[in-house]
Amino acid sequence: MRPETVLLRQVHPNFLSGGELTSQAFVPNSGDNNKLSVYDGDQITAEHSYTHYTVSQNKQSSGVWGLSCADVAAVGLTSAPDPLPHFPSHALVDFAACSEKQSRKLAKRLKSFAVARGCLYQPG
Repeated sequence: MRPETVLLRQVHPNFLSGGELTSQAFVPNSGDNNKLSVYDGDQITAEHSYTHYTVSQNKQSSGVWGLSCADVAAVGLTSAPDPLPHFPSHALVDFAACSEKQSRKLAKRLKSFAVARGCLYQPG
């Protein structure tokens, strides 16, 4: 992945408040080993990532927001490809070295990058 590669993040409906994106969308879940799951935008479009997530994985998404690898690096985190057997465009943003409080702070900064970029795909 290159610095300009856009990492595509699916946003669960619970992470929109009044139609506005919340930073919770960029905090790894407790079961994620402190790694945020994203799609490598060099390998898949925002629309196709949404379809993969909602149809193939049967999960909920309100839409797709993006961060560049450079955005991730700017807040002191790393991103890396993490291809899976039926999910070759899978990638991760690594929060492993962060405390929960640090993760929440960094998620707010990542959210600001995503909001500046705008929603990349929303159904309907």
